[in-house]
Amino acid sequence: MNERQSLIKTRIEAAMIASHCDRIDYQSEWLGYMPFGVYHWVECQGENISSDFPFDWSLEDLAGLEQIGFLETLETYENPEDHYDRHIQYRVCGAVMISFDA
Repeated sequence: MNERQSLIKTRIEAAMIASHCDRIDYQSEWLGYMPFGVYHWVECQGENISSDFPFDWSLEDLAGLEQIGFLETLETYENPEDHYDRHIQYRVCGAVMISFDA
């Protein structure tokens, strides 16, 4: 795991603790005009959590986190007519879930 992946992992863990959820969604789409190309983001319960990721993060970083067992792919969709339109749902396997029930 490289430093960028470590920062992403930390941000995902924080989102899991705050939301009491163990799922994240990666989404991408083509914005359709230059200079903007493909836009991608990660959500937890509909909230964008990737705005705090390092600027140069990519889907390969999530694949690296999957290789170490932190993420598990649950569902993948890619639009057959637009390979930029993609949705991947992950289960976060290594997140520490804190219960606030007393």
